[in-house]
Amino acid sequence: MIKQNILRETRFGQRIAEEELNQLETYFVATDQWQRVFSGEVDIVYGSKGSGKSAIYALIDKRKTELFDRNIIVSNAENVRGNTAFSEIISSPPPTERDFIDLWKLYLLIIVASSIRDYGIRNENTDRIVSVLEEAKLLPNEASISQLFRLARGFIWKQLFPDIDSVETTISFDPTTGLPIFVRNTKRRAESAGQPIRMPLDDLLGAANRALSQSDFTVWVLFDRLDVAFNDNPELEKNALRALFRTYNDIKGFDYVCLKIFVRDDIWDRITEGGFSEASHITKTTKIDWSYENLVNLFIRRLLSNQSVVDFLKIEPKDIVEDFEMQEIILKRVLPDKVETGNNPLTFRWMINRIQDATGKPAPRELIHLSEMIREKQVERLERGEDEPEQDQLFERSVFKLALKDVSKVRYEQTFKAENPSLSEYTDKLKGGKTEHSIVSLCIAWSCSSDIAQKTCDRLVKSGFFERRSQSGSDTYWVPFLYRDALELTQGRAAEE
Repeated sequence: MIKQNILRETRFGQRIAEEELNQLETYFVATDQWQRVFSGEVDIVYGSKGSGKSAIYALIDKRKTELFDRNIIVSNAENVRGNTAFSEIISSPPPTERDFIDLWKLYLLIIVASSIRDYGIRNENTDRIVSVLEEAKLLPNEASISQLFRLARGFIWKQLFPDIDSVETTISFDPTTGLPIFVRNTKRRAESAGQPIRMPLDDLLGAANRALSQSDFTVWVLFDRLDVAFNDNPELEKNALRALFRTYNDIKGFDYVCLKIFVRDDIWDRITEGGFSEASHITKTTKIDWSYENLVNLFIRRLLSNQSVVDFLKIEPKDIVEDFEMQEIILKRVLPDKVETGNNPLTFRWMINRIQDATGKPAPRELIHLSEMIREKQVERLERGEDEPEQDQLFERSVFKLALKDVSKVRYEQTFKAENPSLSEYTDKLKGGKTEHSIVSLCIAWSCSSDIAQKTCDRLVKSGFFERRSQSGSDTYWVPFLYRDALELTQGRAAEE
């Protein structure tokens, strides 16, 4: 019963950073990368899905008081959790990239002005900004982030289409390509309401920068969860985020108004595909990559944050987390040697291999989830009265594959399908099949032409669902371990007839 009680008291944490805000600082490592972000040296943070961008975002948000002591005001441009503030933009986006830039600038101005007013910063420049925005009914006394964005979007829309009263958009999916189709219906005003108010956005942002300079305050405006905001709409995503980064370039000369953007590296690759000259001017960046050693450290830190484990192993956590050799020794003590016998990797390597998508990038999110599911499966085993693991081991070999099934299902259902609804109708049709396909076998599985199959494969490769492998002049498409259990796939190549 000793190990059962230990594991009942043990937790590895939540896979989503926003769900473990109170515990995050216990696990978090203040790396040089983090220090550069927190000091203001870095503005743009790139990383793969689940790599920890939102953890950095959440910690910055959590340390608002500490930053305020440095005369830095932190303002969120997106909801930390829940629905995205930018949901309305999907149905009624600005028609051009230039209009998108105006929307981002106006939204940024509203957030900065709201922060200036809330913190009682007063001078001639602040008075001008606040009065202009209040006259335009863009600066209510109380409003959520979503409401502020809705006001900015509505104002820009009236600038573009002063005679339109409302717009309704319906969304469907092309049955052939799976891409979204937007149908917009507009209702025009019965009578013109007169000329809309014009707003010199660049002048007002400059005034905001001067106002903050006079008071020696800086405002950081944080953008995160951009993958959620423009989900499964590549063209809208490209226009919106190119415009956001152009806005960043337009204001980066300001010392007191700063954009901090957290973006997935695959999204950055998509928006710069085909050329994006502004990219060369974006230099205050950092990229989150996770090595095997870093993931070992993450696992050990979370394991040793549990006092029951520390007492059982009779160790001093500080001595372990600062000595990588000791961390590997702890791995050998608590984990079985291998999950699969024969010429297979050691257990922790096996775990890392199984949580990678087709891009080959392991993410802390899936490692945390897998670790927690392994713990749960082991507790269930001990509760049934099965034998405890040998010596200091906390986990039996048999629980790892069972845990991976749960991780695979959650990753596929809650992440992949949620983010790629137009692709999931294709991937669902692979259920119960093989792990490797050719274009011919996919045409059969999807009942489509080779042209559509190829275009779909290209999108699935970019999404991390397929790994493209070339052999003897032809390509095949391989599903990584992460998605196999969810789709009940078996090892081997699909038939082509």
